[in-house]
Amino acid sequence: MSAQRSDWRERLHANPSRMEQELAINLEHDRIHYLTQVEIPVATADFYFPLEPRPLIVFVDGRVHLKRSQSIKDEELRTLLRKRGYRILELYYEVYTDKRRDQLYEEILDSLGRTR
Repeated sequence: MSAQRSDWRERLHANPSRMEQELAINLEHDRIHYLTQVEIPVATADFYFPLEPRPLIVFVDGRVHLKRSQSIKDEELRTLLRKRGYRILELYYEVYTDKRRDQLYEEILDSLGRTR
């Protein structure tokens, strides 16, 4: 079973969504330090900002996260992370568009206290 889990983790690292890739490009362009696909004991963060005193975890969620069963799981997980001291930013999109990407990026900047 651990071999399956390892293979799954490797695929996850190798296949970020287009939205995640585009957001990462913007962050790099603006020289904002972040980590991606960081494994936290109960989750994998799409973006992790090691800020003091409370790190920021960003989840970039597509359509599958809008389903009721998944949204319940997500909320339980994120509540647990908040209790552990993390700040959580949940970014949703239904389809990729440049406009939506830019909106999500602005939300990340706002959460970091930065402007473009």
